[in-house]
Amino acid sequence: MASCSCCGKALNRGIWTLDGKHKSCPLCSTTQGGQHIFRRYPEDFGTTEARVTANNPDGAQSYCVDCRGVDTGQSSPVDLTQQRLCNTVKI
Repeated sequence: MASCSCCGKALNRGIWTLDGKHKSCPLCSTTQGGQHIFRRYPEDFGTTEARVTANNPDGAQSYCVDCRGVDTGQSSPVDLTQQRLCNTVKI
């Protein structure tokens, strides 16, 4: 399991910024391979009732919308203009 060179946490786990406005995408982060890649939340992730739990009361999707497109056979046109690296956010 690869770890973030900034915070040391696993890249394949989604984590949130302190203000809750950004969430890391495990697939973007693992693909990039160095640091967590944060995207805007909820705009770049979306929510669903199917994912609502005590730890995830909003039902946030794990992967960003671009990475979820990979699952449907679409290429991943990740919008890099909206990403932030782990060393630029407060977690």
